[in-house]
Amino acid sequence: MATATQPLPATPDKAYRKVVNAWCLYDWANSAFFTTITVTIFQAFYINVTGDSLAPGRADDYWGFTNSLTMLIIAVLAPILGAIADHSGARKRFLAAFASVGVIFTATLVLLGSGDWLLASALYLMARFGYAGANIFYDSLLPHVARPGDIDRVSTRGYALGYLGGGLLLVLNVCPF
Repeated sequence: MATATQPLPATPDKAYRKVVNAWCLYDWANSAFFTTITVTIFQAFYINVTGDSLAPGRADDYWGFTNSLTMLIIAVLAPILGAIADHSGARKRFLAAFASVGVIFTATLVLLGSGDWLLASALYLMARFGYAGANIFYDSLLPHVARPGDIDRVSTRGYALGYLGGGLLLVLNVCPF
């Protein structure tokens, strides 16, 4: 019998739910990068950062080029990272390393000033690379987190929480409270 100082051991179902919840909440958190940085706020910021250093309309071109280059690099490296994820026992360490790269380079965006469009492109490229690399290892954890019959349900739940988390942060970013 358990006492007040000695809690009951976690049941397998409780431990399973805890792991699944942790996996899903990662999607809640990482989607904030995509909705705020990639899709909405940072593009306008990027155009403002260029200031008068580029000809009119060129900021949009450079933003598109930066995104295209970033996606090309990710497309080339994703199969390699996927193979590492499939054959490595270090999924969590790689996830942490890539997430750290994404966080650090996203945080450095605050250092940008007027005319720093090239630095903005480089920092964004590294932040997006960290985000994408972390997602490869995050996705590779799903079969190790969810039971075989639960993979679709857990994946859908993580995806839904990602939309919710990213959407809530976007609302907080654009609403004048």
